[in-house]
Amino acid sequence: MESKLADIGEGTQEAEILHWLVAEGEAVREDQPLLEVQTDKVTAELPSPWNGVVTRRLRAEGDVVRVGETLLEIDVAGEVAPAEARRVASPLQPAAPAAEVHAETPPPLSGRRVLASPATRRRAREWGIDLAAVPSTGPAGRVTPEDLERYRALGSAATQETQAAEPPRLAPAAPASAPPQELPERQLLQGLRRVIARNMTESHRDIPTAAQLDDCDVTELVALRQGWNEELEAMGTGEHLTLLPFVLKAAAVAIRRHPMVGVRFDAERQEIVRQAGLHIGIAVDTPDGLIVPVVRDVDRLSLRQVAKEVARLADAARRRTLVQGETEGGVFSVTNHGAFGGVYGLPIVRRPEVAILGIGRVREEPVVRDGAIVAREIMHFSIAFDHRVLDGADVGRFALTLRELLEHPQRLLLEVQ
Repeated sequence: MESKLADIGEGTQEAEILHWLVAEGEAVREDQPLLEVQTDKVTAELPSPWNGVVTRRLRAEGDVVRVGETLLEIDVAGEVAPAEARRVASPLQPAAPAAEVHAETPPPLSGRRVLASPATRRRAREWGIDLAAVPSTGPAGRVTPEDLERYRALGSAATQETQAAEPPRLAPAAPASAPPQELPERQLLQGLRRVIARNMTESHRDIPTAAQLDDCDVTELVALRQGWNEELEAMGTGEHLTLLPFVLKAAAVAIRRHPMVGVRFDAERQEIVRQAGLHIGIAVDTPDGLIVPVVRDVDRLSLRQVAKEVARLADAARRRTLVQGETEGGVFSVTNHGAFGGVYGLPIVRRPEVAILGIGRVREEPVVRDGAIVAREIMHFSIAFDHRVLDGADVGRFALTLRELLEHPQRLLLEVQ
């Protein structure tokens, strides 16, 4: 039987093969992960549709495969015994029965296939942990990221206990600064980086982009946020508000007043599409590249709820544990180039959205107020937009509303109550 690449998400046309999880000649069972792929949205594992034996892998790691193309062939003649379903074909890694797991003494490495997300597998490889040794709490015995961290913490605690009995050793002095990163002379563009390159090229090529650059005085907002954080700290909630949730709420209110900024454009049908929910994407920097998870129904959430969801999605993006729906359905995006010290920036519109907001670092600048020069907290921002759908006047009105809400946060609070 031929196992083909199916459509695994909204508008998925192709995927890159990141890792094969089975070898030719390996016995597999239905729903066992066969390979890990990267789409333009997320990383996903593709399960086996049948019990059988892998007879041929038709594509290599790094290949880009279109939906409907064959990935591998599986011989389904005869039933595969459960004990054989986890067998690794190489004689150097024979199958071993699952050993009873003790945190104090991890079992030896085995060839047993374990259910886990691609991000969990990648983290286990980075940490040198055999997933078969990790006690699982997920559905169907799936190893969760929390399981992996808990197992690693137990191992670290045991190591620290052993080291405590040893005489202390002087650690070598750390270098004054980290050595510069060494790059190979040539490096193939793969995985998320390849997806980003393709998407940005297509957006830059296909969207006639214009932009508005502006700034706003966020002195009152900075003071309000600081006061709230002091109260949250006194309450012991563990919460901390950044400026981003305020920006997301202000953008949601501004889109509600100027709905054309929050539409999507179907270029193939030449249709402007208005979504039911006000979902805003947030650009997150990860070790693998930029990922944009989507905060859903921003207009219906409180500021604290937005802050919690931003933190959750950003953490999931960095761990690569986002699910398909958490990167889809956005009507507007926000990127914070100020998080890395940037003051000015011009983002690229993400198809099929028609606008994106970039915010810079807040810094104290001299401004004129009532004829006097005073120091104020200023944030520069930029709005890039699709000129097929929006005109400068549309974006100008949206920017004016956004600035009004950020400069006068009490008005924003009245809007979101």
